This record gives sequence, C-alpha cells and structure tokens, in this order.
Amino acid sequence: MSQSSDHHITLPSGTLHLTLDHEQRPLSDLVAYAVRENPKRGFLFVSKVLGKHIPVSPEVAAWSHQALAAALPSLRRPHFIGLAETATGLAEGVYAAWQAAHPDQPGTYQHTTRYLTGEPVLLCFDEPHSHAPAHILHQPEGEAGAARDLVLVDDEITTGTTLTNLAQAWCARFPQTERVILVCLTSWADPQALQARLTPQLQLVSLTQGQYQFTPNPAWQPPVTPPVQVTSSQVRPHLGQSRRTASRPLTLPRLEALGLTPQARLLVLGTGEHQYPAFALAQHLFPQVASVVFSATTRSPVLPGLAMRHKLTFTDNYGDGMPNYLYNVDPAEYSDILVVHEPGCEVPEMLGLLGPHARSVML
Repeated sequence: MSQSSDHHITLPSGTLHLTLDHEQRPLSDLVAYAVRENPKRGFLFVSKVLGKHIPVSPEVAAWSHQALAAALPSLRRPHFIGLAETATGLAEGVYAAWQAAHPDQPGTYQHTTRYLTGEPVLLCFDEPHSHAPAHILHQPEGEAGAARDLVLVDDEITTGTTLTNLAQAWCARFPQTERVILVCLTSWADPQALQARLTPQLQLVSLTQGQYQFTPNPAWQPPVTPPVQVTSSQVRPHLGQSRRTASRPLTLPRLEALGLTPQARLLVLGTGEHQYPAFALAQHLFPQVASVVFSATTRSPVLPGLAMRHKLTFTDNYGDGMPNYLYNVDPAEYSDILVVHEPGCEVPEMLGLLGPHARSVML
C-alpha cells in the first residue's frame, strides 16, 4: 500500500510531525509513541510488532520478519548484522526467514554488542543519539568477510547515522563490499542522504517510509539520563559464540518440562540482547497454550506514560550493576512467566519483581 499521509503527535516534550510516503501496513498498526528519559532526543517510536517494549504475539513478530525478508532484493553472499540491543531479535528473525526461503544460498549473521567476550574485536562505532552510544562488533565466524552484500537491520531508522557509521567502518575493513542494504520496520531517513555517506550502492527496505520533524516544547524540562555504562569493562567468554554468529539450533522443551498446562496465559521474556531465543520459544509454544506473548528487558530509560503503561526497574543481569527496565508488563495478567537468559546471567532480582509464577529458562 503506497500513499502520502500526515500525522501530528503531541508529546509532553514536543510535537512529532510525520509525513508518510509509503505504508505496507497502517502506521498505527506498527508504532506508538513515548518520551525518552534522555535529553539527546525527546521522543521514541515504540514498535507494536517488535516484541521489545510492548509484549506481542509471536505470530505478529513472525509476520514482520517474513515481510521484511520477502522485501529484500536478490542477495549475493550476504552478511546480516543486527543492531544491539533493540533489534537483535528482529534481525535474527529476518535472517532466519530469508535463509528459510533461500536454503541453498550461503549467508551469515551476527549482532553488535555492548559486551566484550574475549574474542577478537573487529570494529567499534557509535550510536550518537543513544544513552549508551558505543557498539562493539566481534570478529564474525566463517566467511562473513567475503560477503558482497552487507545487510544491516534495526527496528527503525530516524536519521540513519548509526547504520551508516557501521557501514563505513565495515567497508573500510572489507572494501570488496558491493552493496549495503538497510532494513527496518519504519524509516524516516532520506535515502539519497544516506547514499551520499557511502561508496557502495545503498538500498533501503522498510515497512513504512517517510519523513519526520520534531518541534520541542519550550516549557518541557528534559530529564536527566540515569547512570549508564557505555560498554561493559568485564570480559564474558560465555557470550562469545552468540556475539559472532546466529543462534545454534535451539532445543525447545516440551510443555510439561516447562511446568506449563494447555490453559496457560504465558509471557516469555528475553533479556537485553538475548531476544531471538525468547521469540523462538514463544513461537514453539503458541499452538500449545491458551495465549502467549513475548517481550524483553532493556537498558533504555523511557518515561512512564503514553505507550509505556507499566515500568519495572531492576539491576541488570550481566553484572554491571546498572538499571534495566521492563515495560508494559503487569505480572498479574499472566498465569506463567518464563525469563530466557544466557549462561552466567542469572535473573533473581527480576524474578522477585515478577512474582512466584515467574521462572528462568536457559535454552
């Protein structure tokens, strides 16, 4: 569906003016709005299909993965990179959907991270608007450096600076890269301006495309960003493999092994960058229980209100002692909550907040 439409969204921090040039699905189905707890940018596009800030059905997320994978051009030995932390589940979902549709074509996947693993670091780059701007990309596994197409996946593109920073750094290391494909749910960037920053050909794939303007409210007092560690100083070898390749095939437990019944009203939670396994488990359990949605914790501070109905705050489960958040989760709405985490990243504080019907799972 292609059309031009205007939207005006009034926030406490100011007004968003959106002009839509293309909508594969109505914008209201894809996006809600909130205010960042961050003076660098006074607004946040909150995805309704991502499974990060708003719990969603795994079928809704799978639709977005498949829609974006189907919209990709014909790829030549691609390397997919997902942007931490928000888009790691989306990116691996898009990669998995593309690989399922092209089983005979070689492709590789990894995601950026805020954690050192002891593996060689390939490059670092910045996400300028973020409260935690530094990204690490570890040396990928396999033949990723021989890729001709670089596919970068984020949940939304506002200016495109982060993705072009990554693309420039990658192409400086691998000048044989012929094409950069930017993939997102919603894009507000000018494709020509993005192309001007890169030498290889650039293509942009999104479910919506348009432009935005933000007019700040002069009476708004920007919040002070909570303390954050830009990147962790600890080295975590147990996270190494998952930061340089796609998840290995997951062993998904049976309903009974998880202590669930067919009557369960289930919430599956990922933790930080560890999102795709939570989606995979929720998708696996979808036909077996009364209802299931999934979401994930985040490092991103967002003010309560608007799209953020509930906010839980707790110490991160990676040992950095920094605040993490879970949005739009009322534990009383679920009969069972499964928290999917990585080795060495236990979640006792979060389980205490979620109540006795919450338990941890490591796939």
